[in-house]
Amino acid sequence: MNNDAPARARLEILDKADAVLRHLGEAGESSATSIANAVDEPTSSTYRILSNLQLLGWIESGSRRGTFRLGLDFLRVGSVVEDRLSVREAAVPELRKLLAETGATSFLCLRADDRAVCVERFEGSDVRSLALALGKSLELHHGAAPRAILAFLPAAERTALIAQLTRNGTERRELTALIDEIRESGTALSDGDVTPGIAAVGAPIFNHRGEVEAALSISGVRGRLLDPALNTRTRVLDAAARVSDALGFEPARASGGGEAA
Repeated sequence: MNNDAPARARLEILDKADAVLRHLGEAGESSATSIANAVDEPTSSTYRILSNLQLLGWIESGSRRGTFRLGLDFLRVGSVVEDRLSVREAAVPELRKLLAETGATSFLCLRADDRAVCVERFEGSDVRSLALALGKSLELHHGAAPRAILAFLPAAERTALIAQLTRNGTERRELTALIDEIRESGTALSDGDVTPGIAAVGAPIFNHRGEVEAALSISGVRGRLLDPALNTRTRVLDAAARVSDALGFEPARASGGGEAA
């Protein structure tokens, strides 16, 4: 008995659904017969695929009788993916610039539930820290970039996460006060709480809808990074603002319980 057969069958179904979605993405609206011809699939099985995709909200009935088009739920998913690709494209030049100007390691982090994941990292000359390697993550209350994301989430969501990430009332009050400071200054400071002797400064990045999309940060040896002569906070804040601007952000649209600082 081949135990791989069910898995292969599921993959084949996904491949067929993918072909249907790609066709609709190119055609805009299409009938079941046209879709079946385009994806080289019998009309009967094409109808089954279309029915399942409708249940998921990934396709919907088109403007003409008997036609189908991509659904709002699928378009929302696509919008999220597009946002995340766009933020990386916009952030990389700023990360390289921060590295060149400060010599510190620069990071781009995206939110994933109650964590922030490092999706770009440019290594500095100070010290090679193992914290927040590419693809790794930190909880939203640890580190500069994660805190910068947490601070500018919508108020209700932010409050719920603070309660989730803390163990008691004292920790909750301390984290709330820290988040308030970040919202006031526009930047988050991590001073030895992730790696002893290493400091980091982060700032939020907002998308065109005014939502916090990501955060960038730089990290290095504490004494050098926090030297006033390096002007770290202003450099990071300005870099994040330029990325947000490239994404179409307008400060009046900020959805994190008030305008970005």
